[in-house]
Amino acid sequence: MKKSIKYAGIAAATLLAVAPVAAPVISATTTVQAADAATSIKKADADEWLNQFKDSYTLTATPIDDVLTNGTNYGTGLNVKPSDFFKDSFFGQMHHATLEDKTVNDKNAKITSVTATANDKKVAGTLDAAGANKILKDANGSGVTFTITMTFNNSATTTATTTKEITVLPVAKTTDTDAITSLAATYSKDYNVAYGSSTVNPTLTNTLDLTLNDSNNKNLANDTDNVTSVALGSYYTTYANALSASGSTFTDATFGDKDATYYQPITVNVKSGSDLQTFLGQMSAKGYSYTVNGVNASTTDNGQLIKDASGNITGIKMVRAINVTKDGANSDWTVKDVKGVLNTKSDKAFYTLHNDADQLVSNRALDKNSAWQTDKVRTNASGAKQYRVSTHEWIPAEDVTFEGSDVDTGSTTDPEGALTVTKLDKNKIVNISTTGMVYFLYNSKGVESTTRALGGGTAWQVDKTAKDAAGNVYYGVSTDEFVKAGEGVSLAN
Repeated sequence: MKKSIKYAGIAAATLLAVAPVAAPVISATTTVQAADAATSIKKADADEWLNQFKDSYTLTATPIDDVLTNGTNYGTGLNVKPSDFFKDSFFGQMHHATLEDKTVNDKNAKITSVTATANDKKVAGTLDAAGANKILKDANGSGVTFTITMTFNNSATTTATTTKEITVLPVAKTTDTDAITSLAATYSKDYNVAYGSSTVNPTLTNTLDLTLNDSNNKNLANDTDNVTSVALGSYYTTYANALSASGSTFTDATFGDKDATYYQPITVNVKSGSDLQTFLGQMSAKGYSYTVNGVNASTTDNGQLIKDASGNITGIKMVRAINVTKDGANSDWTVKDVKGVLNTKSDKAFYTLHNDADQLVSNRALDKNSAWQTDKVRTNASGAKQYRVSTHEWIPAEDVTFEGSDVDTGSTTDPEGALTVTKLDKNKIVNISTTGMVYFLYNSKGVESTTRALGGGTAWQVDKTAKDAAGNVYYGVSTDEFVKAGEGVSLAN
């Protein structure tokens, strides 16, 4: 069966076809001049900020009060700094769980304003607040689409805009098929750290493969309508103390005791009024199924419910073990060359990646049932194995199936043979980000140039793309010169 292979570099751009243009040549006329970095940003950075917000958001309160106020919460009245937009009572809730204010904040006036306007896509022009509220209160309605417009400085003297649409939907009707009748919590109960490693290693604070699958096979751990946050706590010397969050904690800067085990609480904070809170409050009376790592919650003290003074359920508490290895299991990797394809499994919604230092990559993951090229595999002293899927990103072997030759095949040439070239219908811009570095050029036969390269901190027009036999992507910057996509090389939308 023929497989669809994705490019190993996760940040590879999707190419869109528009109108044909002539191919540029490398010269001063094709260079996009760098803007003043202290006061300006690139459109890609502005888009990255906007893309932290969801494409759609469903209101959760019913009945709802007026959510919009004329001239205040949307329209020309909402013309604010990005940091204020994050905090806006209406729009501030419509972002992904991993929201960060990244590099595009209100410092140095890089972004001058954020404006929101509304249209229900049925009538011409902008809705007033009363009209938008009427639509949002109709449970049978299609919602209101807001266009978020960001104005930013793209040079020391000029500004530009970028937009994103957010569709706000009315309160969803609850049906018997939508109601939660079971919950299966799964996560790794053990996590290994190297002897002598830092106790504040990002791997510890960010790595958690938690899923909360409900009766509709939906992972509620990533659903902000049900879970407000998932937090890892301090290290305790006993399981019981970690579960009760009492007693002394381990506060050393490094894990200095070989073969020691510490315990870390995991707290799932449940959103008030959510379907998950309703399920947890009714599961005993209605006999709903609730398991933790396959064990019924009624027969284990793990996965216990957290309640406030009024008896309302506010969260779920679990515990994982932190095992200190005696031989540095998370370091000293042995790396071999391989050639093959990785297929992610299907028991999770997505699979996390690790960087070269074995720290979790916090902003990207691989989708389930997807295929990826791999060229290297590494194994540490404890036998943990990871495959490389981009220049500095690795996936644990237990999350994938490998098809290929898992032996040392020696160094592979880069790129692999002649390139398959595809003409773009419209020129795009490729950004070469790292100043002080050079980026090699290749011809359509896959031969590296020994006389020409691109300097970091520049941008170039692209009129074609190409791929080599290994699936690597290249961008054509002149008649027969291509730069390879990857770290430091990105195609602007």
